[in-house]
Amino acid sequence: MSHQPAPQVSPAQVSPEDPNLPSNTITQAPEEKQKSAVTKPEDPASRKNVSIVSSDTSTTLAPNATPATPANSKAQTNSGTARRPASRSFFSMFFCCAWGHSLPDAGTELPQIMASPGTPSGTQQQTQMNEQPTPTIQETEKDKIVEDEEPVTSVPPPEPVVEPAETEHRWLLDPIDAEHTGRKCLVLDLDETLVHSSFKQILQADFVVPVEIENQNHNVYVIKRPGVDQFLKKMGEMYEIVVFTASLSKYADPVLDKLDKHQVVRHRLFRESCYNHKGNYVKDLSQLGRELRETIIIDNSPASYIFHPTNAVPISSWFNDPHDTELVDLIPFLEDLTTVDDVMMVLDCSNEAQ
Repeated sequence: MSHQPAPQVSPAQVSPEDPNLPSNTITQAPEEKQKSAVTKPEDPASRKNVSIVSSDTSTTLAPNATPATPANSKAQTNSGTARRPASRSFFSMFFCCAWGHSLPDAGTELPQIMASPGTPSGTQQQTQMNEQPTPTIQETEKDKIVEDEEPVTSVPPPEPVVEPAETEHRWLLDPIDAEHTGRKCLVLDLDETLVHSSFKQILQADFVVPVEIENQNHNVYVIKRPGVDQFLKKMGEMYEIVVFTASLSKYADPVLDKLDKHQVVRHRLFRESCYNHKGNYVKDLSQLGRELRETIIIDNSPASYIFHPTNAVPISSWFNDPHDTELVDLIPFLEDLTTVDDVMMVLDCSNEAQ
């Protein structure tokens, strides 16, 4: 059979109304059409028995011949053509770092963020199955390695980070109980305010408390301030009573056990609850868990309430004066404070007047 040269398409054979041809083909001159055929590829659907002209040879396609595979087909991957590097989106970077597995190609869409990477869906999966080329030896070994890896779904998600703002704040006092709901909080100092204690023997001591120090027991002699029993009983009927001392609990606890014979002290705070400020043990009222406008502190040391001077009722230090009456004298004033809305405004004016 003799080889016949491929027939050339003349300008008259091209219909101006052919939708499959580019629009610029209609307006070009016959001489320019032949140049355009070399540089611009035509749509495969319109190539019916048309000669493809190149600089060296020309090839004729039969009417029933299968057109050439498009440039973006996966069959070109196996022919040795270099594959374009896959671009990474923001989510691709996230899954790569979080899950530690290989990512899909740039052309593969992820139906859901949490779906396994590289899983096609819908018509895309069917199209890829129809166009799937025969895997080479290298691809088969690669697939085997990927199959041996642990699947993405078996990796547990990262644990949520707990923000510091979500951590519950620990107050020094427990929530107020039903018995004292609606009452203001009265904070009382212990040493030189309610009692005086000494390691030296006091003949007129009200009680003696043994304290263990360095594996040795030492007696602490305690005398009560005049009127302290009456004061505590009366205040226990109107306030939520808190004893806040800078002393150690191994001394203060047994002293309070003997002092609070009416059982009116609801809370006990010791040195570890104080704030060390410039060598002084400061009692930070803002950490009690009570409203400051409803909190009062009575302390002989101004350094103890330096953070909240407008909440303080000053009192002199007491050691052994049997004629002292300050605790009893404060009872009427403290009764009046139970009726005010903001004790800080009243105490601020009272302290300035003194």
